[in-house]
Amino acid sequence: MNDGGYVAVSPLDSNVIFCTGNVYPSSEWNIGVSHSSDGGTTWEHDTIPLGSNGFAVAFDPFDSNRVYVGGDSAYNYGYPQFLITTDLGATWTASHTGMTGRIWTLAADPTQAGVLYSGTYQGIFKSTDAGASWTATGFTRDTRALVIDPTDGNTVYAGTYGNGVYITTDAGATWNPMNTGLGNNNILSLSLRTGAEVTLFAGTDGGSVYRTSITTGIAGPSCTVHRAPFTVSPNPCRAATTISLASPLTAPASLGIYDASGSLVRSFKVRTSSFELRTSGLPPGTYFVRLSAGKETRTARLTIVN
Repeated sequence: MNDGGYVAVSPLDSNVIFCTGNVYPSSEWNIGVSHSSDGGTTWEHDTIPLGSNGFAVAFDPFDSNRVYVGGDSAYNYGYPQFLITTDLGATWTASHTGMTGRIWTLAADPTQAGVLYSGTYQGIFKSTDAGASWTATGFTRDTRALVIDPTDGNTVYAGTYGNGVYITTDAGATWNPMNTGLGNNNILSLSLRTGAEVTLFAGTDGGSVYRTSITTGIAGPSCTVHRAPFTVSPNPCRAATTISLASPLTAPASLGIYDASGSLVRSFKVRTSSFELRTSGLPPGTYFVRLSAGKETRTARLTIVN
């Protein structure tokens, strides 16, 4: 491989690694795909003679033998090339019906089989049939990075070149910017850290890396964050849900509801350890409930449905 370095590790078997790039022989440009089945100790190489460039690779999270590769035509700039293998690279099938633009990034939904997102310089496209066909989401920014929330497939983050980071909480139907504090809008990579405090990292053109706490949804002073001490039920909810604290309040408290971009949409004073939270009037989507008492902050995710 003369150029490349786009790497993915199988979520079903960490010993299986694929990388893709470009091969430049004297007469033609080809997609080069290399894969390892032993954690990178040894590699096998395959050249796909399509006159194409390879820029993205992703594993199917439900089928251990299915891998996707994306790029564009070397002779028709911006014409997408999307390839599927169902036998770990032994054979490949081309499929990009409905998609336009060079494919920079691919993301497979870990919660819904067959759902894929493709980021191109003409925007974001979605497939619900494992890449057989694609539909434009309506988001038309040059998209270089995509990451899907592993606990909520409807929440997808997109890194654009020139317009920063966007989020959808309705599986691509609508997209909203989340760029507060972001000093460089040329995003080349995104990574989502899950766990006690969910954090989104953005790598930019220029070498800088930014991060934002998805758990709290906002930037603020250092504080201790806990998830367990209160529950939200039912969740998802429609018009109302109940907040129940695991222990009595020991200090004055306030509660805020933040949307996925980190904007405060409602706030309340908390006086009891169990109370009803009315959510009517809020659009469906993913929100974050933040309970603050003194220097202690407790946060939970809330999904509102129609």
